[in-house]
Parts: sequence; structure tokens; C-alpha cells
Amino acid sequence: MAVWGIGAFYKGTQAGDKTEKFLENNCACIGYKIEEAPALHYMFNSIKNGDIIYIKLFVQRTKELHIKAIGIVNDTTKQQDENLGTGVSVIWKENFEPFPIPVDDAMYKNNVFNNTLYEEYNKDILDKIIKTIMD
Repeated sequence: MAVWGIGAFYKGTQAGDKTEKFLENNCACIGYKIEEAPALHYMFNSIKNGDIIYIKLFVQRTKELHIKAIGIVNDTTKQQDENLGTGVSVIWKENFEPFPIPVDDAMYKNNVFNNTLYEEYNKDILDKIIKTIMD
């Protein structure tokens, strides 16, 4: 099982926060076309059924990682949505209360929080995500 952070703020022609659309459609998506970000699509293909995924927003000014939703991937068959891009099916935690995680200097040093998608390895963040899933 892996834990993935994914951004939901799109730029370009589909600009805006897509968090609510992810939740409504029970999915997590990347808005970039494969030609625009082949490495991102390659990484997205690494997501497996049963992996945990969380929608995140990193606020540079306050150095906080905002956790907006947490779910479990239940189908990795790629879906195409004209407004959201390529996605996988997710069961999102109901009655979830978003929360921030302060990012200290050690966490921030080589951070990937601004990336669209990344696998999470930070123990403190993993502990908070898994505890939230279990509650």
C-alpha cells in the first residue's frame, strides 16, 4: 500500500480548484494530457487498488500542507473526463474535516508539496493520514 498526495488546482483552460468535482465524481485526476506530462502519467499508472490518496494544497506563505480530503483507490481503470482529465476511482472518507499540517524546515528542505502528484514518505504526514483514515 502506498500513500499519494495529489493536487486539485488546475491551471490553463480548466483553471480552478477541482476538489469538489473529485469528491462528487468519486475520483482523483490529473488534468495534464499525456503529451504535456508523460512522466506524471507514468507515475499515475503506479497507483494501485487499496492505495490511500489525499487531496492536498501547499501554502508556501505559511508553510502548511492542507489536507482537503482522504480516500482509498478502489479501481485503477483509467477514466477520461473532458473537464478533469485522466482519473482513477476513489472512495472518499465521509464527513472529513480538512486540516493543515505545519511544515518545518527539515520537511521543507527537499519538499515535493508543489508537485501535482507524489508518493508520500514523510513519517509524520503518513501517521496523520493513516490515523485520519482509521478514525
